[in-house]
Amino acid sequence: MFTATKKTLILILCFCLIASMVGCGRKQSEAPETGFVQMGNPLVTVDSLQEMESKLGYAVPVLDKEVASYIVLVINGTAESGRIRYADGSDFNIKKGTGDISGIYGGVLDREEALGGVSVSFMVMEDTHYAIWEKDGFTYSLTGDAVLADAVTTLIGK
Repeated sequence: MFTATKKTLILILCFCLIASMVGCGRKQSEAPETGFVQMGNPLVTVDSLQEMESKLGYAVPVLDKEVASYIVLVINGTAESGRIRYADGSDFNIKKGTGDISGIYGGVLDREEALGGVSVSFMVMEDTHYAIWEKDGFTYSLTGDAVLADAVTTLIGK
């Protein structure tokens, strides 16, 4: 049979084996390989229009109504686009370049209109109405404003 010393030795070995299997309470030195990489939030809220313009490197037109937040999209350390979220729930987006930056996919063209010498596409996606346009090397979108055409005309004129 086993002596007290052998029993103690077997218990210690079992404890060590179990402890090594559960990591002995230590933190892992490497991240587990899960196949997923967690990205930082690319949307950075800034405190003012001036801070937004400073990060983007260009002037941003605004509507004369209460602003809820100024947001800058940052990708690989570079400010790519800006969003002004108004207190009434409408969103205005601006970015250098061309294309639809509304972030709404599957919308259909409701109508096209020339406003302030600029061709504006008025779009609809279910109950959401929005406008997209390009001017002077920038692309814009405005979503959810109650008087969309008037608001777009105001932004184009700035």
